[in-house]
Amino acid sequence: MEVLRRYTSFAYSRSICTDGCIILVDEPLAPEIQAELNKLETIDGEELIFLKDKELANSLEELLTKTVHKKKDVLFVFPGSGANYPRRLSRVWQEFPVTNVYAKRFWEPGTDPVVVAGIILPELFLVTTVKTVVVVDDVISSGLTFQKLYQNNAWRFTQAKWIGAAWISQVPRMRAKSGVNGYERVVVGCMVGKPNGGRAPINSLSTLREQPDIAENYARRHFKEPAVFLRLINY
Repeated sequence: MEVLRRYTSFAYSRSICTDGCIILVDEPLAPEIQAELNKLETIDGEELIFLKDKELANSLEELLTKTVHKKKDVLFVFPGSGANYPRRLSRVWQEFPVTNVYAKRFWEPGTDPVVVAGIILPELFLVTTVKTVVVVDDVISSGLTFQKLYQNNAWRFTQAKWIGAAWISQVPRMRAKSGVNGYERVVVGCMVGKPNGGRAPINSLSTLREQPDIAENYARRHFKEPAVFLRLINY
């Protein structure tokens, strides 16, 4: 993609360009149920793409291993509940100190997202021993969660460079060469986007199962038989 030429510090294992919808399969989904979902007619006639967590995790592991190779004083940070999924399947972080941090993205159709992020290692005022902060999440959509974490915490990590990592990312739009302001480098397992340069709809299976309002809205917007879609994902 032409737009990626300016993002020289953004790396990905694979890319998908589609007008369809993407579902991140981060919880068990029986093959026969996935086959039934693939048969459903979408409102716009576009495809439904499934990206599996283990495949994405393997791709990200390779990039992360190269990124933190021989680095010392690394801290891995997992923001919000979505980051629990890549943390569960990752092995790289087990060699380094790790922490969770509060982060949440609030969004309703037709409105701009609002992001709230907490303080990393709140028991410390200044952190001078960490040289690299690695923030790992499942999806980078707008990049606002990553940016907010940096804005809230960078001044406290006086010696650190910041690296972002995720299973999936939209095509970057921020000015930074990494695609996320404040970050020296960003690595992702899969980058997705639309042929017209727009954002491909991404939803995780866990979110669709845990948040009925989001699932119902998603089903109505994308499927001719929304009730069937909802029944299948909750089978």
